Amino acid sequence: MPFDHSPVNPGRWDSDHMGDQQSPINLRDAVVVPRLADELAVRWRADQFRAQDEGHGWRLRPKGEHVVSLGGLDFRLENVHFHRPSEHWVRGRPRGAEMHAVHLRADDVLRACVVAVFVDLGEPGPSEGKPPSGIDLPALFPGGGFHRYEGSLTTGEFDEIVSWVVMNEPVQVEDPALRAFIRTHADHPRPVQPVNRRFVLTTG
Repeated sequence: MPFDHSPVNPGRWDSDHMGDQQSPINLRDAVVVPRLADELAVRWRADQFRAQDEGHGWRLRPKGEHVVSLGGLDFRLENVHFHRPSEHWVRGRPRGAEMHAVHLRADDVLRACVVAVFVDLGEPGPSEGKPPSGIDLPALFPGGGFHRYEGSLTTGEFDEIVSWVVMNEPVQVEDPALRAFIRTHADHPRPVQPVNRRFVLTTG
């Protein structure tokens, strides 16, 4: 299934009935917070994944346990998926593609932490675009600085339950099978949403 470069119809994501903390957003004019980087700890490892088209897009679900700690709270990896081009914009421009690692935590209510990473697919190579069975997740985490804000899921019901961590630096996807899969099976991006009165924080 080749990627469709035709414009996305904004009517598919009519936000008139939604709240004022929708995602994705254009990342700009963020507030630098000292020691913000200390709030994030990512504990990923290479693992096997089950890939399935779930109607709103392909999701890669891990067989093992992967944890992200944000602000002292642990979130467990639920799925990995991709958008092409990127959903988040940086100073008014999208990037080539974006990985979302969706982590969930269920206490009194369901909360999510999504770690977003801009990915560079390089030059196209020969591949059938089949879902990879294994992914080296640590190789897809750039480390370093990030932006953080409170927002929503970008598919489904767009629930405003997400603490977003958007990494500043992109990563090069070295695995040719994964590159081909992203090119052929990535989700369309949702249009950027108004920031409204939210604070967008950054490590600087």
